[in-house]
Amino acid sequence: MSKLKIVVTGATGLLGRATAEHLVRQGHEVISVDKREGDFAEGSKLVVGDLTSLDFCDSAIAGASAVVHLGAIPNPTDARQYEVFKNNSVSTFAVFTAAAQAKVKTVVYASSLSAYGFAYSDEWTSPLYAPVDEAHPFIFEESYALSKEVNERSALMWSRRCETAFVGMRFPWTNTPEKTLELARRFNDEDNLPPDPRFPKGIVAKILWTYLDLRDAVKAIEVVINSDIKGASVYNFAAPDIMAKAPTMELMAKFHPKTEIRSPLPGHNAPLSSQAFVDTFGYAPQFLINRDDI
Repeated sequence: MSKLKIVVTGATGLLGRATAEHLVRQGHEVISVDKREGDFAEGSKLVVGDLTSLDFCDSAIAGASAVVHLGAIPNPTDARQYEVFKNNSVSTFAVFTAAAQAKVKTVVYASSLSAYGFAYSDEWTSPLYAPVDEAHPFIFEESYALSKEVNERSALMWSRRCETAFVGMRFPWTNTPEKTLELARRFNDEDNLPPDPRFPKGIVAKILWTYLDLRDAVKAIEVVINSDIKGASVYNFAAPDIMAKAPTMELMAKFHPKTEIRSPLPGHNAPLSSQAFVDTFGYAPQFLINRDDI
């Protein structure tokens, strides 16, 4: 494998830092980009700046073979919906524009399973059908999810104007095994625990009990970078099982009774399909939750 110059945005965040660390270990030249100083991957170069500035993006991305764009406000935090949308959509468009200008081979960017609209809806929102695949309509009502759709459409536009490939990853809750287990245990005993602002009640059911080990997210990103994918594409990518003790169909009947079940969900199978990614890139999540520990 040849040495590549790879730019990672959001590089002081959990996934960004883990991705940069892994790519450094693989022998690549890694540029860690973030809007502020923070812990970043040893062996990479930290560049601090504003991703909504096209001039900054041009400078940071110049000469890169690949870009991993993970820098964003990670949830709909502002009541009027404006700042999240402005930051996430403008920064992504600037990154894509700079990548096209620099003739970058591949851009991998973080979309989200939240784009479908279940996670952050004010009213309880269920999928129209399950397993949820990439064709499921977006039924969101907040700006974080809207920015994800805009970003996916921006990638499609740029793929028609340049040779750069754009791959959007609709990741679920992505974290360390310890943090995922903490969230799973909270859902399992939610009614008996005091409120925790980090984990709003019902959030695990709203995200369909989906999760992804940080190591699998990093590996998926690497696999895309090393591929010969063309154009613009978007993929679900989550663990094939759920972070809950109860069987999937029992949980779907309780929390999402109106969802059409289009194919069997035996045992603890996730009500979300990552098959398109597996078929295209040949990699499936390897690091699954130990249900006995929940």
